[in-house]
Amino acid sequence: MPSATSPPAHPTTLPPADTFDFIPPLHALLSRLLVNHTDITGNNTLSPKDLATEAAAIKIKIQKARAAVQALPDVGRSVAEQQGEIGELEERIQEQRRVLWDVAEAGRKNG
Repeated sequence: MPSATSPPAHPTTLPPADTFDFIPPLHALLSRLLVNHTDITGNNTLSPKDLATEAAAIKIKIQKARAAVQALPDVGRSVAEQQGEIGELEERIQEQRRVLWDVAEAGRKNG
């Protein structure tokens, strides 16, 4: 955990948004399962026995999304730890504001 006085070791790069976009393929798969024949657009329907095979790509995408989330920094930190760090950072901001105000006051008096 980074302390309130030191920045994180490296900036966080988030995975691309499409890493988490598995709802449209899932919807398409379920739609193919619900239709009992080839629809007007020519999309083939899906037999329930073929569902596991067709769903494999979606399962893999979900696993990759889960791994991407687990790889993010601080994902294992508790809410209490995060709130503690937020409190420390808020105190630091207040102290910096006090210092800036003092510097501004000194400038007005001497300026």
